[in-house]
Amino acid sequence: MTIVEKMRAGLKDAMKARDTLRMNFLRYWIAQLTLGTGAELADADAIKKMAGVLKEAKTGATTFTAEEIALLEEWVPRALDAAAIRAILEPIADQIQAAPRDGMAMGIAMKALAGQQVDGNDVRAVIAALRQ
Repeated sequence: MTIVEKMRAGLKDAMKARDTLRMNFLRYWIAQLTLGTGAELADADAIKKMAGVLKEAKTGATTFTAEEIALLEEWVPRALDAAAIRAILEPIADQIQAAPRDGMAMGIAMKALAGQQVDGNDVRAVIAALRQ
């Protein structure tokens, strides 16, 4: 079941419960994640889009309320913490250390972390620790 399908199922439940906040939230995101042709965004793209909005919302750059941000956090998987990132990067620490520049080391790290939800600042901190 895709994210949009799960949201549609949740919308029915919110309508039955007369939960207007959740209902409006789900309607908004179903519209955002559905293309003009009626096709849905792939789950990875949908999560990426929601994560970007969540990041903006936490900095105050959007008009989302605290309740809407909390609802959005339910749909976006938690990012890995620094310890989990380090555990993933340990096997390729030699490659990261051998990279001539920090940008190249970041590229190596991000390839190893592909598909994972991570905060770029946490990745940079782990890379800095590995390159010392």
